[in-house]
Amino acid sequence: MKRTVFVITLAITTFISSTINAQGVFNDPETDTYISQRSITQPDHGYKYTGSPYADKAFQEGFVFRDGVILASNVGLRYNAARDEFEIKKSLNTSNYAAKVLRQSEDIYVKIMNNTFVYLDKNEEKETGGYYEVLYEGERLSLYKKVSKDFIEGKKSINSIAADILPMYKEKEELFLFTENKELVELPGSRNGKINSFSNKKKEIKQHIRDKKLNINKDYDLIKLLRYYDSL
Repeated sequence: MKRTVFVITLAITTFISSTINAQGVFNDPETDTYISQRSITQPDHGYKYTGSPYADKAFQEGFVFRDGVILASNVGLRYNAARDEFEIKKSLNTSNYAAKVLRQSEDIYVKIMNNTFVYLDKNEEKETGGYYEVLYEGERLSLYKKVSKDFIEGKKSINSIAADILPMYKEKEELFLFTENKELVELPGSRNGKINSFSNKKKEIKQHIRDKKLNINKDYDLIKLLRYYDSL
């Protein structure tokens, strides 16, 4: 399960060391294999709202991969969390109007700075799937984070004293375990709920949390726990 991050790191290192002039270009001439012809669409609610449909409004420089092979380097990437899709343009200097939507496929993944994002086919029955950030990739379990944005309608004030409540984009974060069987298991928000997710090693997990004084409601301590689990 560590293959994704390892392959990405190796591919970037090889690519940078062997390529002299690769600033802001698509390396695959058949860009329609990973870029859809669908232009990005901005939300048109017809009125003011707060927040943003994007995890980050600004495009960031990154890489696009398929099975460890770089498809595009030094391109502009931006995640639309409301639509659950990545937008891509040739470089950060390219107009946003030229941006397209990245094709959604399990063999296509994205790296922005030190953050890796993978796509999993959607399971409507369990309401899972889409893009996830890889927080930790282990031998038996990996930790994925899902960021989504819901649009909440506003409310008119009931009198002249109170102000209207503007419609807004509300962000939601969820954590998932990705198993060696390629199953997504949502982690509960509570400490005990998380511990119960390790039912087959619950005793050892609880002891390790006590010994190391881990706050597993914090991502960095949860990652430490997953490293320990992988060592059992």
